[in-house]
Amino acid sequence: MMMNKEYENEVKELSIGYFLTGGLVLAIAVLLGLLARMSQTGMFGNVPRFYYSLITLHGMAAFVGWGCFTAIGLTWYVLMKSLDSPLHSIRLAKTIYWLFVAGFVLLVISVLFGSFGGSWVFLYPISFYGYWDTWATVFWTLGVVFAGLGIIFYGVEVLLTIRQAEYSLLAALGFESFRKDFEPIENRVPLSAVPFAVIGLGMIVATVPFAGLLIYEILQALGIVERMDALLAKNILWWFGHPVVYLILFPVVGFFYYVTEKYAGRPIVGERFTKLAWALATIVQNFIGAHHLYADIAQKPWIHVWSQLGTYSIIIPSLISIFSITATIYISKFEWGVASKYMFVSLTFWLLAGMSGWVNATVSLNQHIHNTLWVVAHFHVMALLALSTMIFGMGYELLSDYVGGEINADLASKALWTYVIGAIGFTHLWFIQGLWGGIRRSYASTPDNLSLLTWLSIPFMIVAVIGIWINVYVFYSAIFKSDTLKTPTAAIA
Repeated sequence: MMMNKEYENEVKELSIGYFLTGGLVLAIAVLLGLLARMSQTGMFGNVPRFYYSLITLHGMAAFVGWGCFTAIGLTWYVLMKSLDSPLHSIRLAKTIYWLFVAGFVLLVISVLFGSFGGSWVFLYPISFYGYWDTWATVFWTLGVVFAGLGIIFYGVEVLLTIRQAEYSLLAALGFESFRKDFEPIENRVPLSAVPFAVIGLGMIVATVPFAGLLIYEILQALGIVERMDALLAKNILWWFGHPVVYLILFPVVGFFYYVTEKYAGRPIVGERFTKLAWALATIVQNFIGAHHLYADIAQKPWIHVWSQLGTYSIIIPSLISIFSITATIYISKFEWGVASKYMFVSLTFWLLAGMSGWVNATVSLNQHIHNTLWVVAHFHVMALLALSTMIFGMGYELLSDYVGGEINADLASKALWTYVIGAIGFTHLWFIQGLWGGIRRSYASTPDNLSLLTWLSIPFMIVAVIGIWINVYVFYSAIFKSDTLKTPTAAIA
């Protein structure tokens, strides 16, 4: 390992730049989500185009602009800390940032100026049959291509950084757990680095075919090629579309391990079994996306069966991680601070979100909740209450390290409970609407039998938005008060 630690400040500033950019986008994204929900009540009139464009930009802003920026940005910090080594290429890490910026700008242009409203998943061939112009489809698709390139380079940089730290990639993917002499190994791969290796490889495998689909769609929009088989296109989309969720989830688990070990002052309990579970995730992660296609009766039945069994198995790393982290906290003199408080709340909702996801993955249950607001509730519980909570916690850990602990911990704790209370309220009203048959994509205005719950959800959403804005304020105020990093992109240029 390198004795010269001059690279640490550079990586910290790089991660801060990613994080503050993502926080700014999140502040806007949650406002778009609130406006979309308010639009469903009819208070802005019955304007379906307005609603569909809102949810399209909200979804991609929240996922790409917040989730990817922050998960990737914090990856650099945690990898550097856990491996005690610099990144393989700081220049490549900065290039990834600008690829996401370029992609996100194209996505915004396609919605704001082209009225693109194909939803953030833009299921084929929806992009070609909307009320928007062809150029909007091209811009949207090209924006996703740029983001896809960023994701591929992310996977490459993660794997090369691990190799540069002189660890075996096979070991980093969890397979060192199969060694009989596991316990005596002196230079085991740090557990917090393992989820990054798994998703790094997984994203390369998932994104390359998806990039091919996107390029084909651009060529189709330009009239160069004919339509492709819609079911094949959807399978390619979800080959990428589900594993890309792990682009946020798996790094968040790495953040969990890092924060737990730091505040517990000891290694995670059950390291060998946890790594064994990650070896399983390495194999399974790219083969379960078809569970989004249970309603496609043209799909081969064996694909549905495999998708259900594979999805059940991918839950194992989460369950073992939750047990190991909880056990580590229980048996140690755990230090409670801002980061660890956020982590503990995130841990709770990670379990709850996983349980609702288990319902989605079960064929016999999915037929009742497929394409309903239950699914919307599930991924918002996961995204907002499980993932974003831990991202904020890891962000506070980075921030306190960067500015020397000069953050408003009291305000950060109040922000936590503000947005958690709000998010619990509106997501669980979605669960109820989903069980009552509320359709997630087709309602620009809520049907009469569900409208009361829509109105009741709005105050909760306002509370959640306020909590998130407070968090963003705490981050920005700490940075500018520290007289260090003056702009979010200062370290990215």
